[in-house]
Amino acid sequence: MNWTIHPAKENKKKTILSLIFIGALILYVFIFWGLIWGAFGLIFMFIALQPYYFPTRYELTDEYVQVKTIFATQKRTLTDFKKVYVGKNGVLISPFKRKTFLNNFRGIFLFLPPERDEIVKFLTDRITEPPNPAPESDEK
Repeated sequence: MNWTIHPAKENKKKTILSLIFIGALILYVFIFWGLIWGAFGLIFMFIALQPYYFPTRYELTDEYVQVKTIFATQKRTLTDFKKVYVGKNGVLISPFKRKTFLNNFRGIFLFLPPERDEIVKFLTDRITEPPNPAPESDEK
């Protein structure tokens, strides 16, 4: 399964307003603090907001999940993950069986397209472990 998410293209009004705000902020920094700080602010904003302004490509197979951005490619096997958390905008696949604060740092958040049901089912079928059977008792 392959899909691409590009939030800036999907919501043009929000994109234009945010670009005007960022441009005004960078101009303000340039006027009052100089060229170096203005350039630093522009670079910082570019790096921080690149997931919104540039497309992210996702590839999901039986063996691995791959996330490609303009700066990096992250590829991990599905056997690394033990839990799927479904959210409003996507799913978080976590390497931990229980909820922990490390989920956001060790897991991968996959933004999903509007036709998300097939992807969610695919992930839950392959990642979520079946419940453990009750141990047999030796007493008779």
